Amino acid sequence: YKIKKFSEKILQNSKKPYAWVISDGTKGMENQSLSVATLLNTNLKLIRYNPPYFLKKLPLLKNLYVSSIKKYFLKKRPLPNYIITTGKRMAGVSMALKCVLQDKVKTIHVQNPKLPFEGFDLLLIPEHDNVTAKNIIQTNGALSFFNPHDLKNFAESEIKKIKKNKKSLILLMIGGNNKRYKPNNTDYYDLCIRIIEAARNINGQLIILPSRRTSSMALKILNSTLLKHYKHFKIINSFDKNPYPNILKITDYIVVTSDSVNMISETATLKIPLFVSHFSRETSKISIFLNNLEEMGIIKNFEGKLFDYHKKKLNTNKETILKINKFLGIETIT
Repeated sequence: YKIKKFSEKILQNSKKPYAWVISDGTKGMENQSLSVATLLNTNLKLIRYNPPYFLKKLPLLKNLYVSSIKKYFLKKRPLPNYIITTGKRMAGVSMALKCVLQDKVKTIHVQNPKLPFEGFDLLLIPEHDNVTAKNIIQTNGALSFFNPHDLKNFAESEIKKIKKNKKSLILLMIGGNNKRYKPNNTDYYDLCIRIIEAARNINGQLIILPSRRTSSMALKILNSTLLKHYKHFKIINSFDKNPYPNILKITDYIVVTSDSVNMISETATLKIPLFVSHFSRETSKISIFLNNLEEMGIIKNFEGKLFDYHKKKLNTNKETILKINKFLGIETIT
Protein backbone atom coordinates (compact mmCIF):
# COMPACT_ATOMS: atom_id res chain seq x y z
CA TYR A 1 0.00 0.00 0.00
CA LYS A 2 2.82 2.43 0.94
CA ILE A 3 4.68 1.62 -2.30
CA LYS A 4 1.52 2.28 -4.31
CA LYS A 5 0.94 5.63 -2.58
CA PHE A 6 4.59 6.57 -3.15
CA SER A 7 4.37 5.76 -6.88
CA GLU A 8 1.17 7.81 -7.19
CA LYS A 9 2.89 10.76 -5.53
CA ILE A 10 5.75 10.50 -8.03
CA LEU A 11 3.25 10.58 -10.89
CA GLN A 12 1.53 13.65 -9.49
CA ASN A 13 4.83 15.50 -9.04
CA SER A 14 6.33 14.42 -12.37
CA LYS A 15 6.77 17.04 -15.07
CA LYS A 16 5.58 14.49 -17.61
CA PRO A 17 1.84 14.33 -18.32
CA TYR A 18 0.01 11.29 -17.00
CA ALA A 19 -2.10 9.10 -19.28
CA TRP A 20 -4.53 6.25 -18.85
CA VAL A 21 -4.49 3.77 -21.70
CA ILE A 22 -7.77 1.88 -21.36
CA SER A 23 -8.03 -1.39 -23.28
CA ASP A 24 -10.07 -4.58 -23.33
CA GLY A 25 -6.85 -6.47 -24.13
CA THR A 26 -7.25 -6.62 -27.92
CA LYS A 27 -3.58 -6.41 -28.84
CA GLY A 28 -3.71 -4.46 -32.10
CA MET A 29 -5.93 -1.73 -30.68
CA GLU A 30 -4.09 -1.64 -27.37
CA ASN A 31 -0.79 -1.15 -29.18
CA GLN A 32 -2.18 1.88 -31.03
CA SER A 33 -3.27 3.49 -27.77
CA LEU A 34 0.14 2.77 -26.25
CA SER A 35 1.83 4.36 -29.25
CA VAL A 36 -0.12 7.60 -28.68
CA ALA A 37 0.84 7.66 -24.99
CA THR A 38 4.48 7.07 -25.93
CA LEU A 39 4.46 9.75 -28.62
CA LEU A 40 3.08 12.22 -26.07
CA ASN A 41 5.98 11.33 -23.74
CA THR A 42 3.64 10.47 -20.87
CA ASN A 43 3.85 8.45 -17.72
CA LEU A 44 1.23 5.91 -18.68
CA LYS A 45 -0.93 3.46 -16.81
CA LEU A 46 -2.41 0.58 -18.79
CA ILE A 47 -5.87 -0.26 -17.45
CA ARG A 48 -7.48 -3.43 -18.76
CA TYR A 49 -11.25 -3.12 -18.68
CA ASN A 50 -13.95 -5.11 -20.45
CA PRO A 51 -16.91 -2.74 -20.90
CA PRO A 52 -20.48 -3.95 -20.24
CA TYR A 53 -22.07 -5.51 -23.33
CA PHE A 54 -24.48 -2.66 -24.11
CA LEU A 55 -21.84 0.02 -23.55
CA LYS A 56 -19.65 -1.74 -26.14
CA LYS A 57 -22.46 -2.14 -28.65
CA LEU A 58 -24.30 1.14 -27.99
CA PRO A 59 -21.77 3.71 -26.70
CA LEU A 60 -24.38 6.48 -26.73
CA LEU A 61 -25.95 4.78 -23.70
CA LYS A 62 -22.94 6.05 -21.73
CA ASN A 63 -25.10 7.99 -19.25
CA LEU A 64 -26.51 4.70 -17.94
CA TYR A 65 -23.00 3.60 -16.96
CA VAL A 66 -21.54 6.82 -15.55
CA SER A 67 -22.01 5.68 -11.95
CA SER A 68 -20.32 2.28 -12.40
CA ILE A 69 -17.55 3.77 -14.57
CA LYS A 70 -16.88 6.44 -11.95
CA LYS A 71 -16.71 3.84 -9.19
CA TYR A 72 -14.34 1.57 -11.13
CA PHE A 73 -11.91 4.14 -12.55
CA LEU A 74 -11.76 6.98 -10.05
CA LYS A 75 -11.26 5.01 -6.85
CA LYS A 76 -7.71 5.35 -5.46
CA ARG A 77 -6.22 6.58 -8.75
CA PRO A 78 -4.67 10.00 -9.47
CA LEU A 79 -6.50 11.76 -12.30
CA PRO A 80 -4.83 11.60 -15.71
CA ASN A 81 -4.13 14.40 -18.15
CA TYR A 82 -5.13 12.14 -21.03
CA ILE A 83 -7.45 9.17 -21.50
CA ILE A 84 -6.48 7.19 -24.59
CA THR A 85 -8.70 4.53 -26.18
CA THR A 86 -8.94 2.75 -29.53
CA GLY A 87 -11.86 1.16 -31.39
CA LYS A 88 -15.61 1.46 -31.12
CA ARG A 89 -15.79 -1.07 -28.26
CA MET A 90 -13.92 1.36 -26.00
CA ALA A 91 -15.58 4.56 -27.24
CA GLY A 92 -18.39 4.43 -24.66
CA VAL A 93 -15.88 4.24 -21.80
CA SER A 94 -14.06 7.32 -23.09
CA MET A 95 -17.31 9.26 -23.45
CA ALA A 96 -18.56 8.22 -20.00
CA LEU A 97 -15.32 9.31 -18.32
CA LYS A 98 -15.47 12.62 -20.18
CA CYS A 99 -18.96 13.15 -18.74
CA VAL A 100 -17.52 12.65 -15.26
CA LEU A 101 -14.23 14.54 -15.56
CA GLN A 102 -15.27 17.28 -18.00
CA ASP A 103 -12.36 19.68 -18.63
CA LYS A 104 -10.07 17.96 -16.11
CA VAL A 105 -9.00 15.50 -18.81
CA LYS A 106 -8.40 15.33 -22.56
CA THR A 107 -9.84 12.24 -24.26
CA ILE A 108 -7.98 10.93 -27.30
CA HIS A 109 -9.63 8.18 -29.34
CA VAL A 110 -8.01 6.23 -32.18
CA GLN A 111 -10.07 4.97 -35.16
CA ASN A 112 -13.44 6.17 -36.37
CA PRO A 113 -16.00 5.51 -33.60
CA LYS A 114 -18.88 6.33 -35.99
CA LEU A 115 -20.36 8.46 -33.24
CA PRO A 116 -20.82 12.22 -32.80
CA PHE A 117 -17.29 13.64 -32.87
CA GLU A 118 -18.13 16.16 -30.13
CA GLY A 119 -18.03 13.31 -27.60
CA PHE A 120 -14.21 13.31 -27.78
CA ASP A 121 -11.53 15.96 -27.42
CA LEU A 122 -9.37 14.51 -30.19
CA LEU A 123 -9.84 11.74 -32.74
CA LEU A 124 -7.05 10.06 -34.72
CA ILE A 125 -8.63 8.52 -37.81
CA PRO A 126 -6.94 6.98 -40.88
CA GLU A 127 -7.17 9.31 -43.86
CA HIS A 128 -8.64 6.56 -46.04
CA ASP A 129 -11.81 6.78 -43.89
CA ASN A 130 -12.30 10.21 -45.49
CA VAL A 131 -13.87 11.95 -42.48
CA THR A 132 -13.01 15.47 -41.29
CA ALA A 133 -13.87 17.70 -38.35
CA LYS A 134 -12.11 20.33 -36.21
CA ASN A 135 -11.07 17.71 -33.64
CA ILE A 136 -9.96 15.04 -36.14
CA ILE A 137 -6.36 14.36 -37.13
CA GLN A 138 -6.03 12.13 -40.17
CA THR A 139 -3.29 9.49 -40.07
CA ASN A 140 -1.70 7.62 -42.95
CA GLY A 141 -2.53 4.12 -41.71
CA ALA A 142 -2.31 2.83 -38.14
CA LEU A 143 0.18 4.05 -35.55
CA SER A 144 3.13 1.82 -34.64
CA PHE A 145 3.75 0.96 -30.99
CA PHE A 146 7.52 0.68 -31.57
CA ASN A 147 10.06 2.94 -33.18
CA PRO A 148 12.21 1.61 -36.05
CA HIS A 149 15.27 2.60 -34.01
CA ASP A 150 14.11 0.14 -31.35
CA LEU A 151 15.07 -2.82 -33.54
CA LYS A 152 18.75 -2.63 -32.65
CA ASN A 153 17.84 -2.61 -28.96
CA PHE A 154 15.63 -5.69 -29.04
CA ALA A 155 17.11 -8.36 -26.81
CA GLU A 156 18.57 -11.41 -28.53
CA SER A 157 17.24 -13.52 -25.64
CA GLU A 158 13.69 -12.78 -26.80
CA ILE A 159 14.27 -14.57 -30.11
CA LYS A 160 16.85 -17.19 -29.13
CA LYS A 161 14.31 -20.02 -29.61
CA ILE A 162 14.11 -19.13 -33.29
CA LYS A 163 17.42 -20.17 -34.79
CA LYS A 164 18.16 -18.66 -38.15
CA ASN A 165 19.51 -21.64 -40.07
CA LYS A 166 18.89 -20.55 -43.65
CA LYS A 167 20.16 -17.68 -45.77
CA SER A 168 17.00 -15.60 -45.39
CA LEU A 169 14.26 -15.44 -42.77
CA ILE A 170 10.73 -14.78 -44.05
CA LEU A 171 8.05 -13.60 -41.62
CA LEU A 172 4.53 -14.42 -42.81
CA MET A 173 1.79 -12.65 -40.82
CA ILE A 174 -1.67 -14.03 -41.51
CA GLY A 175 -5.05 -12.52 -40.74
CA GLY A 176 -8.34 -14.24 -41.44
CA ASN A 177 -12.07 -13.68 -41.13
CA ASN A 178 -13.11 -10.03 -41.17
CA LYS A 179 -16.11 -7.82 -41.92
CA ARG A 180 -15.32 -7.69 -45.64
CA TYR A 181 -14.81 -11.38 -46.43
CA LYS A 182 -14.10 -14.83 -45.04
CA PRO A 183 -11.13 -16.68 -46.59
CA ASN A 184 -11.87 -20.29 -47.50
CA ASN A 185 -9.64 -23.36 -47.29
CA THR A 186 -8.42 -22.91 -50.86
CA ASP A 187 -7.27 -19.36 -50.09
CA TYR A 188 -5.01 -20.61 -47.30
CA TYR A 189 -3.71 -23.49 -49.42
CA ASP A 190 -2.89 -21.16 -52.33
CA LEU A 191 -1.08 -18.74 -50.01
CA CYS A 192 0.90 -21.63 -48.57
CA ILE A 193 1.97 -22.91 -52.01
CA ARG A 194 3.05 -19.41 -53.06
CA ILE A 195 5.07 -18.79 -49.89
CA ILE A 196 6.78 -22.19 -50.29
CA GLU A 197 7.75 -21.30 -53.86
CA ALA A 198 9.12 -17.94 -52.72
CA ALA A 199 11.06 -19.50 -49.82
CA ARG A 200 12.64 -22.15 -52.04
CA ASN A 201 13.79 -19.56 -54.58
CA ILE A 202 15.78 -17.62 -51.97
CA ASN A 203 16.77 -20.53 -49.69
CA GLY A 204 14.51 -19.11 -47.00
CA GLN A 205 13.29 -20.11 -43.57
CA LEU A 206 9.61 -19.48 -42.79
CA ILE A 207 8.22 -18.12 -39.53
CA ILE A 208 4.42 -17.99 -39.60
CA LEU A 209 2.63 -15.67 -37.20
CA PRO A 210 -1.17 -16.17 -37.20
CA SER A 211 -3.61 -13.68 -35.68
CA ARG A 212 -6.60 -14.31 -33.44
CA ARG A 213 -8.71 -14.17 -36.63
CA THR A 214 -6.88 -17.10 -38.20
CA SER A 215 -9.11 -20.17 -37.89
CA SER A 216 -7.95 -23.50 -36.50
CA MET A 217 -8.76 -25.11 -39.87
CA ALA A 218 -6.51 -22.57 -41.62
CA LEU A 219 -3.66 -23.49 -39.28
CA LYS A 220 -4.19 -27.20 -40.02
CA ILE A 221 -4.04 -26.53 -43.76
CA LEU A 222 -0.87 -24.48 -43.41
CA ASN A 223 0.81 -27.04 -41.19
CA SER A 224 -0.07 -30.10 -43.29
CA THR A 225 0.89 -28.42 -46.58
CA LEU A 226 4.23 -27.22 -45.24
CA LEU A 227 5.03 -30.61 -43.70
CA LYS A 228 4.45 -32.21 -47.08
CA HIS A 229 6.32 -29.69 -49.23
CA TYR A 230 8.78 -27.65 -47.13
CA LYS A 231 10.38 -28.52 -43.82
CA HIS A 232 12.10 -25.22 -42.99
CA PHE A 233 9.23 -23.55 -41.12
CA LYS A 234 7.79 -22.80 -37.71
CA ILE A 235 4.21 -21.79 -36.92
CA ILE A 236 3.90 -19.67 -33.79
CA ASN A 237 1.00 -21.18 -31.85
CA SER A 238 -1.16 -19.43 -29.26
CA PHE A 239 0.72 -21.20 -26.44
CA ASP A 240 4.12 -20.02 -27.76
CA LYS A 241 5.62 -16.75 -26.62
CA ASN A 242 4.89 -14.21 -29.32
CA PRO A 243 8.27 -13.22 -30.86
CA TYR A 244 6.84 -10.07 -32.47
CA PRO A 245 8.19 -7.42 -32.76
CA ASN A 246 11.59 -8.73 -31.58
CA ILE A 247 11.79 -11.17 -34.49
CA LEU A 248 11.96 -8.22 -36.89
CA LYS A 249 15.58 -7.84 -35.83
CA ILE A 250 16.52 -10.98 -37.78
CA THR A 251 13.83 -10.81 -40.51
CA ASP A 252 14.85 -10.35 -44.15
CA TYR A 253 11.41 -10.32 -45.82
CA ILE A 254 7.88 -9.70 -44.55
CA VAL A 255 4.65 -10.98 -46.10
CA VAL A 256 1.37 -9.76 -44.61
CA THR A 257 -2.20 -10.54 -45.69
CA SER A 258 -4.07 -7.44 -46.85
CA ASP A 259 -6.71 -7.63 -44.10
CA SER A 260 -4.04 -6.93 -41.45
CA VAL A 261 -3.92 -3.13 -41.75
CA ASN A 262 -2.23 -2.64 -38.37
CA MET A 263 0.56 -5.08 -39.22
CA ILE A 264 1.06 -3.48 -42.63
CA SER A 265 1.23 0.00 -41.09
CA GLU A 266 3.74 -1.05 -38.42
CA THR A 267 6.10 -2.95 -40.70
CA ALA A 268 5.82 -0.22 -43.35
CA THR A 269 7.94 1.94 -41.03
CA LEU A 270 10.94 -0.40 -41.44
CA LYS A 271 13.53 -0.92 -44.16
CA ILE A 272 12.63 -4.62 -44.47
CA PRO A 273 11.02 -5.44 -47.87
CA LEU A 274 7.26 -5.70 -47.31
CA PHE A 275 4.91 -7.76 -49.50
CA VAL A 276 1.11 -7.81 -49.24
CA SER A 277 -0.85 -10.95 -50.11
CA HIS A 278 -4.55 -10.80 -50.97
CA PHE A 279 -7.09 -13.43 -49.96
CA SER A 280 -9.64 -11.35 -51.81
CA ARG A 281 -9.06 -8.14 -53.73
CA GLU A 282 -9.62 -5.26 -51.34
CA THR A 283 -12.07 -2.52 -52.23
CA SER A 284 -13.09 0.89 -50.89
CA LYS A 285 -10.95 2.51 -48.17
CA ILE A 286 -8.53 -0.43 -47.64
CA SER A 287 -7.83 -0.49 -51.35
CA ILE A 288 -7.07 3.25 -51.29
CA PHE A 289 -4.66 2.79 -48.39
CA LEU A 290 -2.80 -0.10 -50.06
CA ASN A 291 -2.66 1.64 -53.45
CA ASN A 292 -1.15 4.73 -51.81
CA LEU A 293 1.55 2.63 -50.12
CA GLU A 294 2.34 0.89 -53.40
CA GLU A 295 2.59 4.18 -55.30
CA MET A 296 4.91 5.53 -52.58
CA GLY A 297 7.26 2.55 -53.04
CA ILE A 298 6.58 1.17 -49.57
CA ILE A 299 4.89 -2.17 -50.37
CA LYS A 300 4.84 -4.71 -53.20
CA ASN A 301 2.10 -7.18 -54.07
CA PHE A 302 3.06 -10.75 -53.21
CA GLU A 303 2.85 -12.97 -56.28
CA GLY A 304 5.05 -15.89 -55.24
CA LYS A 305 8.40 -14.10 -55.38
CA LEU A 306 10.42 -12.18 -52.81
CA PHE A 307 13.13 -9.70 -53.74
CA ASP A 308 14.95 -6.62 -52.50
CA TYR A 309 13.80 -3.21 -53.65
CA HIS A 310 14.45 0.40 -52.71
CA LYS A 311 11.83 0.54 -50.00
CA LYS A 312 10.68 3.87 -48.65
CA LYS A 313 9.43 4.06 -45.07
CA LEU A 314 6.09 5.19 -43.71
CA ASN A 315 6.43 8.00 -41.17
CA THR A 316 2.95 7.93 -39.63
CA ASN A 317 4.14 8.30 -36.02
CA LYS A 318 6.39 11.28 -36.70
CA GLU A 319 3.82 13.10 -38.81
CA THR A 320 1.01 12.39 -36.35
CA ILE A 321 2.76 13.59 -33.18
CA LEU A 322 3.55 16.93 -34.85
CA LYS A 323 -0.17 17.37 -35.58
CA ILE A 324 -1.17 16.24 -32.07
CA ASN A 325 1.25 18.68 -30.43
CA LYS A 326 -0.07 21.51 -32.57
CA PHE A 327 -3.68 20.62 -31.72
CA LEU A 328 -2.96 20.41 -27.97
CA GLY A 329 -0.73 23.49 -27.96
CA ILE A 330 2.36 21.53 -26.93
CA GLU A 331 5.72 22.96 -27.93
CA THR A 332 7.54 20.57 -30.25
CA ILE A 333 11.20 19.99 -29.42
CA THR A 334 13.34 19.67 -32.53
